[in-house]
Amino acid sequence: MSDTSDSDDDGAAAKKADFIYDLRHLISEVHASGSFAAFGTIDSFVNPGIYIDPIGIVRLPLSVEDAQALAQTSHKAPFGKGNETLVDQSVRKTWQIDAANVRILNKDWQLCLDRILERVAEGLGIAGGPSSIRAEFYKMLLYEKGDMFKPHQDTEKAPGMFGTLIICLPSEHTGGAVYLRHGSKSERFDSSGNSAFGASYLTWFIEPIQTGYRWVLAYNLINHSPGPPQSASALDARIGQFTQALTRWQDLQDKPYYLAYPLDHQYTDRDLKLAHLKGDDFYRARHVAQSCEAHGKYYMLLGNMEMCITNQNGEEEMEEEAVLSLDHLVDPQGFDLLIASTRTISTTNLLRGESYEDRDPDAQRGGNYLGNQYAEIDQFFKDSVLLIVPCHWILNFLLGSTFTLHSLAQLTTRLRGFIGQAGDSSFRALLLQVCQLVLGRDYANDEDRDLCLGPVAVSAAFLKNPDLFNATASQIKGSFEKNYYSALGGLICFEDPSVQENEYISPMPSSNTTKFLDSSITTAITKCGKIYQIHENLNAFRDGFFKGHPNRSDQLQVKSLKRWLDTLLYSCLYNSEQPSSSGILHQLPSESPGVTTILTAESDRNYFQDIESDTNAFHSVLYQGVRIFIEHFQHNILLINPLVVELLSQSHHQVHSKIYLETLLRNILEPAISNFNLYEYATYTASLIPPNQIHSSSRSREQEASAISSKRAGPIKAFYEYASVCKQELPAQLLQRIQATASELTVEQSNSFLISFLSELIPAADTSFNEAQSCIRSLITLYIIHTVGHEPKKPTDWTRLEEMSTCSHTYDDDCSKMNTFLKNPEVSYHALGDRRNYYLESHFHNFKYFDIDKKQAWNPVGVTKTNKWWEEQHPKWQTRAEAVLEAIKKLPQDRLGECLGDEYDWVMDLKMVKIMDDAVIDDAVQSDKEGKGYSGLASSVPQKRGRENSE
Repeated sequence: MSDTSDSDDDGAAAKKADFIYDLRHLISEVHASGSFAAFGTIDSFVNPGIYIDPIGIVRLPLSVEDAQALAQTSHKAPFGKGNETLVDQSVRKTWQIDAANVRILNKDWQLCLDRILERVAEGLGIAGGPSSIRAEFYKMLLYEKGDMFKPHQDTEKAPGMFGTLIICLPSEHTGGAVYLRHGSKSERFDSSGNSAFGASYLTWFIEPIQTGYRWVLAYNLINHSPGPPQSASALDARIGQFTQALTRWQDLQDKPYYLAYPLDHQYTDRDLKLAHLKGDDFYRARHVAQSCEAHGKYYMLLGNMEMCITNQNGEEEMEEEAVLSLDHLVDPQGFDLLIASTRTISTTNLLRGESYEDRDPDAQRGGNYLGNQYAEIDQFFKDSVLLIVPCHWILNFLLGSTFTLHSLAQLTTRLRGFIGQAGDSSFRALLLQVCQLVLGRDYANDEDRDLCLGPVAVSAAFLKNPDLFNATASQIKGSFEKNYYSALGGLICFEDPSVQENEYISPMPSSNTTKFLDSSITTAITKCGKIYQIHENLNAFRDGFFKGHPNRSDQLQVKSLKRWLDTLLYSCLYNSEQPSSSGILHQLPSESPGVTTILTAESDRNYFQDIESDTNAFHSVLYQGVRIFIEHFQHNILLINPLVVELLSQSHHQVHSKIYLETLLRNILEPAISNFNLYEYATYTASLIPPNQIHSSSRSREQEASAISSKRAGPIKAFYEYASVCKQELPAQLLQRIQATASELTVEQSNSFLISFLSELIPAADTSFNEAQSCIRSLITLYIIHTVGHEPKKPTDWTRLEEMSTCSHTYDDDCSKMNTFLKNPEVSYHALGDRRNYYLESHFHNFKYFDIDKKQAWNPVGVTKTNKWWEEQHPKWQTRAEAVLEAIKKLPQDRLGECLGDEYDWVMDLKMVKIMDDAVIDDAVQSDKEGKGYSGLASSVPQKRGRENSE
């Protein structure tokens, strides 16, 4: 079995190696018919009439005097090395005058230049001739004796540049031959033969000048045609052979994810596009692109890659592990597709290996001598490549296998932008392919999937592809991010004559509706099943609709959009009461604040002004949905309490839509009172206060404290007053519910909420009512007990039960003895003995109120009980009592006195939390028995220990 497996593996590897060889051969065999260089003499040469200030017109042939004058007017020519421009006469030695300082006066010179370009186009194999290229004057150069330019590589100096044209003007010289190397080919051109009176041209290391002067004009050759320069005799691409090879790729057992073929030339990022490729590079790239398009399952891309090779400690042998990265990636038109800054690629995916041993690096870093060794040298080699990527792998190739939502959004946005710029069908196909791959991926969870579906949904709407949008909507489990709903709204355009309004908007949901918006977008908006989230999605969609089309003033469009949004929200509200409503009932408790916002926030929409001016205002779709929803959930305190707060708050601040708000309030008033819960009310009002409100001046802090206090109390005053207007018995019922549920308040809520609540309730309540008096007495009592707490009693013996929790190891004999000591009322000192107990010692810091007797710093021998706990706690209690009393005094004292009656002094003296002697306790109990007062405080009065037993 093992032998068979090994044989299969060997066969698969051989099959892959054969495929790689054949594909490389098919690409390498594509050539341009023209040469990589051209040289010739210029027949019927025209004197260009060169004028240079301050020399004037320079005579031809060039005289020694004029040559010396030119040299004095010129500057040393620099050369480019990587991203630097350097002047180094050991590399390049020549004089240079920039084009801006040279004037060509002879108007016939352009005709002569056109004739030169015709011969250049023929020599280079450019079928378009001078009509597809132009010569852009770059500079004038003067080589004198000893001047030269060592081997170098030309780079693009202008957009579209693909070559250099050198015109040698009549100037007698010897030497100065030009050597040109391209790959394995080389040429030598010597212009000295007829230099005395003739002119010549060449289009490319210049040997040193031996005698005389070599005087030239340098032009950049620019491709300015809309398409690439075509070779007149280019071989017809063998598309069929290449597509067959691509089909073999699909059948490989170990398929490469992509393949890269290095180009002959280097290209700047700006000029990396099919139309600007040179010679064989262009024909090969065009051949591959046409073959990929014909096959239909591959993409051809262009890229710039960088190989980083590390040479350690100055050794000649380089590291075998080299890093190859792609730092620029474009489609054939030159549109940037690389989202990340770089992408690492594997050398095993190169169709043609590059040798770097005999090649100078394009850049180098490090190599400094560190004393006994050299630092590492990083050498960087740059190449341009064409890449072949299978369609099913294009998403992972562009973004990586673990891409983020941000990178996916960048890519889809960029592709949509390219479609808008170029209008090319290839970008539409690429965007569609990316979206389909996103839909076909496996995700760790539904949330990750939903996040990635947002860009797909927007792209589907952009492409006007309902099938893609349907597939996206069918996969969503929750919601997209908010901005994608906004983007969807911005893509809807009712002005499009090909789209009828009824294709997008229906007055009511229909079971047989299959239109684009009625089905797919509705699903995308409502799939989460959470009313509040659905409302957020609808708001984002609506905002995007107007933001994407700011000139929309057509009221019909606005009303159509509103009707669709209202209908959709109505459907969610209406269906929430149905048994099959996707768990709305279970979600309601956690969603109550959000649902409350929906029910009230709609009143602030401008289109509600139109509703209220209508005699049939409350036959509107949205209002009916809200009414049905409230009727169903009117007894749910988690909804009703927040809803009452919002309705009352907004009814006092809204200019518009008061009819809507007050009608809702009337509908829920009685169930809101019968189900009122003070704890839920306090919890919701606390959520409305912005955190960390800080102001600079004391006055602003006081004003802010007053505003926060009012917000903390909520609209209880308005609630009570509204109840009084509606029904006579409702205020008493509200007060009874407040008193009945006050015990559910936490200590923190009592401290921060109750005094503010009382400051709003007392002025509004009719304090002559028994219900008001009983309610306010209870709230005051609860506030004092929770905020101040009972007065710490000064110890009368040595029992210290509060310390027992610090020694909880009951199985430990020393802990057991310590706890016995703590409970003993007569013993104040406990000796620990000579034997050390590490556990007990480690917990001595918890005995805060003991004096620890130590023979040595690390060896405690005994502990003494003290009154430190009471001495610390009692001043704190006094501070709290003073603060509470000050707060109570700020309440309306006449109304408070009416509510408390004979108990007013008892309350203001905080007797219910103070330590009282037996006589005071007897008076309090007797008064309660006789009905003289204290009924609201009886439970707070400390009972004398053992009194009932003694009686």
